[in-house]
Amino acid sequence: MKNIKKDTVFKTGIWIKEQQGQLTIGSLDEKDETVMIIPDDLCLKIFEFENDMMDALYGEEKIPFNRAILDVEKLFENIGKKFKRNNLRISFSGTKENVFKGEYDEIYHLIETFIQSSITDEVITQENEPVIYINASVLQDHLCIIYRDSASISVPSKLKNEIGFIKSILNGEVSHKVTSGNKSYYDIIIPSKP
Repeated sequence: MKNIKKDTVFKTGIWIKEQQGQLTIGSLDEKDETVMIIPDDLCLKIFEFENDMMDALYGEEKIPFNRAILDVEKLFENIGKKFKRNNLRISFSGTKENVFKGEYDEIYHLIETFIQSSITDEVITQENEPVIYINASVLQDHLCIIYRDSASISVPSKLKNEIGFIKSILNGEVSHKVTSGNKSYYDIIIPSKP
């Protein structure tokens, strides 16, 4: 286990193939030509899942994958799982007709960094833990996000790189607004990729 690369096999992709009476595995990364024999205990698990995989690929309830379309609802569901120990309030509204085209990792890491900017290193009790609010929607093929934390901990100076990324790479808009009582929030609009 010491030599496992940081990228998971599901990020680079793998193939599994029966060869010479043995189940073998290799990476879809063209730079990695390693082919290994799958251990017997793992073979048993793979054979157990083979029917489910066949059903996902060819069954009546199969769902075609469109690489360009980002499942924003799933993205926020995954964010919620990652930060389940924090006090997150995520709301997403969207319909199947309003799609957002973008890269999952870019948007995920962006939201992740905003959340981390609202989490302090101080000892937090349930009484003083900030509530992080993320209201997101897809409107006219734009991802619209209103982000705030109850204690207004997140400040633009902590997020210079992310704000620059939104504006220059994603061709989006971001503004930081302060309301009465020194409460602040970010208004973020990211257009779909062509």
